[in-house]
Amino acid sequence: MIVRKTCSGILLMSFFLTFFLVALFPSHTAAGTVVVKPGRFDHFTMQMPARVIAGEDFIIKVQVYDVNDNLITNFSEIGKEFTAHVDGSAVIQPSTLTARAFTGGSANITINSKKAEKVIFSLRESGGTVPIISREIDVLPNKLDHFVLQAPKTAAAGEHFDVRVIAKDLFENTVRDLDIGRNIKVNSTGSTTAVMTKGTALDFRNGTAIAHFMSEKTGEVNIEIQEIATGSLGNTGIIAIEPSALRYFKIQAPKNAVAGDEFEVLIAAYDAFDNIVTTYSHVGNGVVLTATGGSKIEPSFVQPTLFKQGQAVVTATYNKAEEIQIIAKESNRKQTGKSTDIRIANTVPDHFVVVTPDSAVAGSKFIVRIEAFDRFNNLVKNYNIEGSDVLLQSSGTGNILPSLIPPSSFISGIAMVDVIYDKAESFLISARMSPEKPRGRVAIKEVKKKKMKEKIVKKAPPLAPVKKKDVRKPAAEKTADQYLDDIKKKHTAPEKEKKKPVVSPVKVKKKSEQKIIDTQKKQIKKPVEKAEKPKTDEVIQKTKKELEKPNDVPVEKPDKPVTLAKKQVKQIEKPVEPFTVSNISIIEAKSKAMLVINITNPDGRLNYSDEIESKFGKEWLKLSMDPADFVSDKAYNFKSAFVGEVLLEKGRKEDVLNIYIELLPAGVTFDISRVRNTLIVTLANP
Repeated sequence: MIVRKTCSGILLMSFFLTFFLVALFPSHTAAGTVVVKPGRFDHFTMQMPARVIAGEDFIIKVQVYDVNDNLITNFSEIGKEFTAHVDGSAVIQPSTLTARAFTGGSANITINSKKAEKVIFSLRESGGTVPIISREIDVLPNKLDHFVLQAPKTAAAGEHFDVRVIAKDLFENTVRDLDIGRNIKVNSTGSTTAVMTKGTALDFRNGTAIAHFMSEKTGEVNIEIQEIATGSLGNTGIIAIEPSALRYFKIQAPKNAVAGDEFEVLIAAYDAFDNIVTTYSHVGNGVVLTATGGSKIEPSFVQPTLFKQGQAVVTATYNKAEEIQIIAKESNRKQTGKSTDIRIANTVPDHFVVVTPDSAVAGSKFIVRIEAFDRFNNLVKNYNIEGSDVLLQSSGTGNILPSLIPPSSFISGIAMVDVIYDKAESFLISARMSPEKPRGRVAIKEVKKKKMKEKIVKKAPPLAPVKKKDVRKPAAEKTADQYLDDIKKKHTAPEKEKKKPVVSPVKVKKKSEQKIIDTQKKQIKKPVEKAEKPKTDEVIQKTKKELEKPNDVPVEKPDKPVTLAKKQVKQIEKPVEPFTVSNISIIEAKSKAMLVINITNPDGRLNYSDEIESKFGKEWLKLSMDPADFVSDKAYNFKSAFVGEVLLEKGRKEDVLNIYIELLPAGVTFDISRVRNTLIVTLANP
């Protein structure tokens, strides 16, 4: 405050001096009262509070003085006008001071600043640019109202992140109170939590403190800090906690699957804190898939772009029936994962492997091993449940019994069956499923195939004997008994030969052929006896030696006697009776139908063939049977989704029967098989 001398002391001394003179000299005449007024305006003085708080009004008292520091109480008579100025964000009231505003030489100005700052206040004469008086006012922050927390928008799980805590008053001024951080409470809300590390107190300096936090789980978190004494608080807002680096994979797969069939595998990428790595699609290298079994899993590689939010659903296939685990490994890195056990079961039966013995006896039982496999060569261990009847067929001219094997005969996919074959010849046994299911492929084990080929070459050469030139002689060079012995040798195996094994195709000796031999002997004995005697004893002896030589392969008969024997046999054979079609019926399901053609005389040999033929503007399956005839109606009509009309017609050749089956719709697939006294035509949609 500016201080100057005034004239108030001089006036007071003049008053006392006058009073003293009047008292001493009462005879003198009394003088008049002198009123002394302040001089002209010279300067201002200001009075203000010692502490100015942001947001609170404070008053500045302005007084006017003359040059002698006399308060100009009559300043309103002067007529001067002044303006008040303040910088920053402060508000002043009034901003103009007229002479009348000064009462008794004083005027009050109210100032309010919400910002903690230095404010410069000044007074100027109206229109003037130079301040008459100015003062710097220091505005202090108000009391603590809340906290401002500055935190990152995102943070990685398991990693530390810093939060800057700033103490603020109501007007967002930083409160520089050293005692603020001593009574702090920290809390977090959201889908995950964050904990404060490195102590629980905050060290505020100049109104600011740094807090350290960490969250191990992904999600969103909001950190809140509160001062318990005042209730002042603040929060960070949402912080996204993202997964850290890849640590391992988790694989989810079904417990059971079928070989060759697709099944879904879920692969998920995880960090060290069991969080799904949602960013794997753009930070991963891809996943290599392998299996613990003996085959490969497809696909073997999963691109990172297939991962959505850290997870990928893969459609996989595995062809081998076994128990496996799927292993996932990060490409070019060590992070891995493994599924639980997956049992891969075989798919539907597709073909059979038939294993036969090396030799058998016509009419006697021998064991055949039948193994059921799917299309991936997996043993169908549940064939007894999922399989259908197995039809046995031979490549020979004889009959095999039983020709139908039920599924119940299979144990773990293998059936050991006692069968009988009635003709002595080499043949192959094949197996296929009944028409109720897709036809199987016939197979024989490779070891048996190789062995079979070796022995067929050795045991069954062409019909002409090796020493053909030595054996084939004119008919007159052999006696009738020798010809009969040749026939007997061919149809009756010696005891020594019976003991030798015969490789599959199975070679069976038919006992009933002895009757044919006896018949042949009676028929050809007389004509042979009339044959000429050998021209020389040398030829006879040579022929005897050749016939007496032991040989595993039966010696072929000379041309003329064989021809004669055949002619004689034909003379005694009965006429071949044709097969008779007695009835035709149909069995239909949703996806297939079976046309059952009943025939008589099932023990004979029936030849049949099929072809597709267009007739009457329709598509027909033409089934030709030989020898065959019919006794039933010549036409059948069925209400079926597969078969329309069935016609029976005699063929152009004798004993040929044609059966025309109308196919509905066109393009339907079919399969034909014979089971004892029936022909079964299985029809299915393509």
